[in-house]
Amino acid sequence: MTLDTKKTIANIHLSGCNEGLSVLQRLAKESCEEVCLDDIHSNRIAVALDELFANIHAHGYGKKGGNIECTANWLLSEDKRCKLEITLRDFAPVIADISSCKGVCPESLKEHPVAGGLGMHLIGATTEKFEHTPLDDGNYWRLLFNVEKHKGSGS
Repeated sequence: MTLDTKKTIANIHLSGCNEGLSVLQRLAKESCEEVCLDDIHSNRIAVALDELFANIHAHGYGKKGGNIECTANWLLSEDKRCKLEITLRDFAPVIADISSCKGVCPESLKEHPVAGGLGMHLIGATTEKFEHTPLDDGNYWRLLFNVEKHKGSGS
């Protein structure tokens, strides 16, 4: 995708607590309504954001709350394809290797069912790209969603 236009739709500061999650959920809903996304795309975006926020809150900040910066952008290419980019930047302890956060292996769940541990797999499955960058004082997360299918588009 050759980037032609980048339209920032939100730049917010969240707290890693329930109030921050509500703001993030509202951001996802309003972003989806802006381009009339179908329910499947809207739900995928909401699930990925819920999971990432929950992981930052629970594992990064130990359920005590903490600062999270969030930006949402519509990325429009010259061929008019549209993608939603959402970034979160936390100030929690640095994760040097995201593979240590993968939790359980989805393939092993039939033999050994467990509750939890699938959040990172779920985020990866619902996004086109899911990237993590360790920073000196926290973590940077980038989620990219392909949103070419719209309500009534027939695709």
